[in-house]
Amino acid sequence: MLVSIFTLSAMSVDRYVAIVHSRRASRLRVSRNALLGVGLIWALSIAMASPVAHHQRLFHRDASNQTFCWEQWPNPRHKKVYVVCTFVFGYLLPLLLISFCYAKVQVLNHLHKKLRNMSKKSEASKKKVQTAQTVLVVVVVFGISWLPHHVIHLWAEFGVFPLTQASFLFRITAHCLAYSNSSVNPIIYAFLSENFRKAYKQVFKCQIGNESPLNDVKESKSRIDTAPSTNCTHV
Repeated sequence: MLVSIFTLSAMSVDRYVAIVHSRRASRLRVSRNALLGVGLIWALSIAMASPVAHHQRLFHRDASNQTFCWEQWPNPRHKKVYVVCTFVFGYLLPLLLISFCYAKVQVLNHLHKKLRNMSKKSEASKKKVQTAQTVLVVVVVFGISWLPHHVIHLWAEFGVFPLTQASFLFRITAHCLAYSNSSVNPIIYAFLSENFRKAYKQVFKCQIGNESPLNDVKESKSRIDTAPSTNCTHV
């Protein structure tokens, strides 16, 4: 979860720098800073997830001969603080940052539409804006996917979460929706990419189009083999 939201935040900031501060983008968007960003994302994610791993305990039920892995915090107040921090730093603040970056990009895009010309520079700006729109779709899907998960955790810590069949199904659905977000992102990136769509159509056109050159070679060879012999025997 944390790696996904931090990566989306970094992508939004990268789009913001590339479009809004294009003059400084060449100095900031370099391989060294990209590697530092990836390292920082994983370091923060591991640091924020480590308390959960530290407080995991195994519980065994002799009656049913079942073993469970649950979180056991010595102080329940610490668990509440951790849940709130995870919601704020791992969901709320990143979404606000992403929304800010996208809003600035959209404002700049609106200004460009008023003064647009058909130069190469405008075409490059158009491609950058399309990329930013793709990031927005990913962010919206992320927010919808993970919101029920956070609602359940906050509800369980600060309220009375009902233990019914309906609440159990809701919790399972929320978990499946949240963790399926990682598999949805590649689909979004693929089908919102113009280059991918062109290549996808080209592949299917090749399959349903004319016969392949290999078949033509086979057909030509077959004609040669079945053709009558032209050799003559002279006496």
